[in-house]
Amino acid sequence: RIKLSDRAHLVFDFHQQIDELQENAARKGEAIGTTKKGIGPAYTSKISRVGLRVGDLRDKEIFKQKLQKHVDTWKRAFPTLDVDVEKETEKYQGYYERIESMVVDSVSYVNHAYDEGKKIMIEGANATMLDIDFGTYPFVTSSNCSIGGAMTGLGLAPSKLDAVIGIM
Repeated sequence: RIKLSDRAHLVFDFHQQIDELQENAARKGEAIGTTKKGIGPAYTSKISRVGLRVGDLRDKEIFKQKLQKHVDTWKRAFPTLDVDVEKETEKYQGYYERIESMVVDSVSYVNHAYDEGKKIMIEGANATMLDIDFGTYPFVTSSNCSIGGAMTGLGLAPSKLDAVIGIM
C-alpha cells in the first residue's frame, strides 16, 4: 500500500558531500547546524531545475544524461566533488527495480482517491517554526512544512480539506 510519487526529488550521496562542504566552509559562528543529510543541496537542485525525480528513473539513458548535467552543475561550485556518474546510475537503477511497482502519478492518485470518497490522512513533520518561509530563518529546514506545503506537495486543493489538527 505504499506509493511513491514520480515527482519526488532524489537525494544523492553527493548532496551530502556538498552539505558538509558548505557547513565546513561557513565562517566561525555562521554555520547553521545542518544535519548533513543533503536535504538543502537537494532542494537547491530542485529549485535550480537540475534535480532528478523518481520518474526520471524510468529511462536509464535519460537518467544518466540528466545526472551528468546535475553533477556538472555542482562541480562548477565544488570542483573537488567526486561523483562516478556511471556507478550512481547503476545504483539508482537497482533501487528503481525494487520500487517501480510503487511509483505513481501522485496528483492523479490522491485526487482520484478523494473523488472516490476515500479518507486521506496527511502527516508531516517539523511544523511552522522550521518552515523555510515562516520559520526562524536561517535555522529552518529546506521545505515548506506547514499545511500549505502539504497541499502543494500533494497537488490537492485546500478546499478538499476537512480538518487540520496540530499536535504540540
